[in-house]
Amino acid sequence: MKTKMKMTRLLATLVGGFFLAGCGQDESKWEKHITEEEIVIEELSGEYDLLFLTDLHMIIRDEQDSKEIQENAQPRFTKFENREEVPSADQWETWITYANEQEVDGVLLGGDIIDYPSQSNLNLLDQGLNGLRMPYLYTLGNHDWTYPWDYMTESGKEQYLPLLYPYMKGDTAIQVLNFGEFYVVAVDDCANQVNETILPEYEKVLEEGKPVIVLTHVPFWTESVLTKANLVWTSPVVIGGGNFGGAYPNEASRKFIELTTAKNSPVVAVLAGHVHFYDKDYIMGEKDVLQIVGDAGYNGAATLLHIKGSK
Repeated sequence: MKTKMKMTRLLATLVGGFFLAGCGQDESKWEKHITEEEIVIEELSGEYDLLFLTDLHMIIRDEQDSKEIQENAQPRFTKFENREEVPSADQWETWITYANEQEVDGVLLGGDIIDYPSQSNLNLLDQGLNGLRMPYLYTLGNHDWTYPWDYMTESGKEQYLPLLYPYMKGDTAIQVLNFGEFYVVAVDDCANQVNETILPEYEKVLEEGKPVIVLTHVPFWTESVLTKANLVWTSPVVIGGGNFGGAYPNEASRKFIELTTAKNSPVVAVLAGHVHFYDKDYIMGEKDVLQIVGDAGYNGAATLLHIKGSK
């Protein structure tokens, strides 16, 4: 964090930029594609850099895995490579090194970091997260804890969801990372609806009035993200815009959107992934809230967020 003068009013704006960066020891193999975004919150006195990485879909093929897991992994392994054909799992260490070398203030993981919860994938995840020299926040994706044959089932929740507890502060539904001047709140919406259990805690956080950045997996309806999603996906991958191809929000999702975009809401931005492309637009409400959707990590992509005051 870099200290600056403290402002008194709250305002969120964003300026985007894009550049390619070499990857240290892997520079000859692939390039990182980093989108830089600036979020200005007037009342902040400090400056913070946060690395946002989503949808890496790491896969480790292991002969010790069951036949079912191995057969699932075979066609998906080559699906999750960057343009230089480097598998997603081989990119993980480079992102950990990048975060440490850049001395970012936090790492935000937007879900689907692993493609399924095998022990080998979890071991790789654990190794990387334990190598970070800064705090991280990790929200659930729809793949981190599921298999195709046990997708979003109650038995899957009982068997696989607890495997992610160590990386989500023991609570996969809602977590809060406190940066002193602002919060980042991770919210579970991996089932294409906001997890209704998060609402009481989310309301408590918002009532404090401290600026909030929300971290989710599935994005919320904006004209931009839904238009792009309809060109790529054949099923709803955005919460809202049901008449136009998105998922009709249930009561919990409607309440969450209402709280987030209320006139007095302290939310300054929402971060999401899931759709595997970059997008930036505003969620409409009493207050329009910026939404940044990160490109898929397996493409070698991440977003570097610069959080700062207005002066």
